[in-house]
Amino acid sequence: MKTIAFIDTNHGRGHHLTYMRGFCKTMLEAGYRVFCFYPEPEAVREWLAEVCTASLDNFHPVTMPELKRHQIPIFGKLPANFPVLGRVPQPISVLARWNYAAEKVKAASQNVGVEPDLVFFNWLDNYFSYYLNGAIVDRIFPYPWSGLYFRPGLLRFGERKLPLFGTPLNHWSVAEAERCQSLTLLDEYVVEDLKDKLDKPVLAFPDLTDETPPDPNYELARKIREKANDRKIIGTVGSLSKRKGLLTLIEIANRSKDKDWLFIFAGRLSMEMFNQDFDSDFTDEYLTVKKLAEDPPENCFCYFDSIPDGAAFNAVIDACDVLFSAYENFKYSSNVLTKSAVMKKPLIVSDGYCMEKRVKQFGMGLSVPEGDVDRCIEALDRLLDPESTI
Repeated sequence: MKTIAFIDTNHGRGHHLTYMRGFCKTMLEAGYRVFCFYPEPEAVREWLAEVCTASLDNFHPVTMPELKRHQIPIFGKLPANFPVLGRVPQPISVLARWNYAAEKVKAASQNVGVEPDLVFFNWLDNYFSYYLNGAIVDRIFPYPWSGLYFRPGLLRFGERKLPLFGTPLNHWSVAEAERCQSLTLLDEYVVEDLKDKLDKPVLAFPDLTDETPPDPNYELARKIREKANDRKIIGTVGSLSKRKGLLTLIEIANRSKDKDWLFIFAGRLSMEMFNQDFDSDFTDEYLTVKKLAEDPPENCFCYFDSIPDGAAFNAVIDACDVLFSAYENFKYSSNVLTKSAVMKKPLIVSDGYCMEKRVKQFGMGLSVPEGDVDRCIEALDRLLDPESTI
């Protein structure tokens, strides 16, 4: 029997639990022995017990919390030369993650009596860094490995070069390790670009999601429909942050009070990204979001708490007429497109990169210039027109 180990320490952040569950289920049903390294692996086991057709005798959950990034004292020209804490440089933190993973896999292997044939990192981005190479990782991590590279460095950072020497630097150079078997990407449009740069198999993965039918009795979805009172519902659902275009959608709602629309903001709200001006207590952006949370206008419905994926989350998606996914400074895949396809909901995305290409390729909705409120309103008018064919 072949053995595969899945590692993801990012518990509670968007899709991570969904992916871990799906990967473990697939490989168990394919006849593999599965190690699950996750902060709360019982959340995976309990779900597998309900839906998996394979025996869970071959499932080995291992608790693996996220490794905290170390801090070091930095002495600078501060009042009274007071020392402050600074982060350890990223390459050192990344090597610490590789070492942490190696220790966890070794301990679990000794406990079960078998080593994995492959270790698959569900979120490989945390294990890549500039100024590292594969030879270093080969010395630290003694197992064959692969993983899912969510935000490829060639999109995220552009081309970088070594200062003074001009030598090209690659965020993914760790993948040149001898033990690296392959890389997988969610963005099918950049697979060939990375293949040309890396002498390893590079594969496109589907951006999967939980397709459980919506729960017709889910209270939040019922409240949304009740609040709408036959108005059309435009929703942003899931983890809510600045990059999700939250400020743009708030302004769209402010300018659309004369329309028969209800705007839904549903999911865990990250306020930290709206308060980055250290010269003042609060930024205008922060105050805008705070006002929405505390005193939403009549054409808005806010629920700023996590929504479990599956029947509950899909019930909220199902309540919407249009999904607002015009993300900002985001060049990658998002499984909201998969939700859109499964639930047959049109959506608005920003121009450029993966999401726009898919929306145009499959006729899933419309794209608009990033942050353009007027064009977003025009797009909503089109998508909500009963005679529109997009």
